[in-house]
Amino acid sequence: MKITDDHWLEDAKRVPLPGGAVMSIRRFLVMHFTSGATAMSSINYWKELGNGVCAHVVIDRDGTIYQCRPFNRTCGHAGASQWKDPNTGITYFDLNSCAIGIEMANGGDSDSLIERFSKLKPLVARHKNGGPVKNWEKYPKAQLDACEAVSKALVARYNLDDLVGHDDIAPERKVDPGPAFPMQAMREACGFQGLPKP
Repeated sequence: MKITDDHWLEDAKRVPLPGGAVMSIRRFLVMHFTSGATAMSSINYWKELGNGVCAHVVIDRDGTIYQCRPFNRTCGHAGASQWKDPNTGITYFDLNSCAIGIEMANGGDSDSLIERFSKLKPLVARHKNGGPVKNWEKYPKAQLDACEAVSKALVARYNLDDLVGHDDIAPERKVDPGPAFPMQAMREACGFQGLPKP
C-alpha cells in the first residue's frame, strides 16, 4: 500500500470532499465505525451535511477503500476529544488538527443495521467503557485486512505515535469502533503494544 507525494493512497478510490485546514503534523490514527449502511452511503451523507464532518478514509465491508481527503488536510471526525501522547505525556485536545480518521462501514450496536447489512453473527458484549450487554456488528476479514494495510502504511509514512479508537479519545460520548474491533491486534500489527487508555 503506497501513499503518493500529494498524500493520497494509490489503491484507494478517490471521492474528494472539499475543505479542511492544513495538517502539517500528524500524530495518530483514530478508528471509527460509520453506524451506517455502505461506505458510499456515509460519504454521500457527509456531502449532504456539507459541514466538514468526514474522515480521511472509509473502508467498506468488502474491503474497498475510499479516500475523501488527503492526509495533509484535516477532517471533522474526532470532535470534542483528548489524547495523551504515550511517549511524551503531553495531552492534546480537539484532535481533528493532528489525527487521521479511518471509518469502517459498520452498524455498530444498531440491531436493524446489523440485520440488514451484516452476513456475520453479531458479537454479544458490553462496551469496555460500560453500558448494557448488546449486539455489535462484526467486522469482515476483508475489511480488517484493508484497515490493517492502510494503517501500517500511514504509521510508516508519517511516523505516527499511536492508534486509538474514537471511544478512547471521547469515551463519554462515543462507542466506536466498539468491542467487535480487534484493537490490540491492529495496534500490534502497526508496532504498538497493549491497548490505549481512554
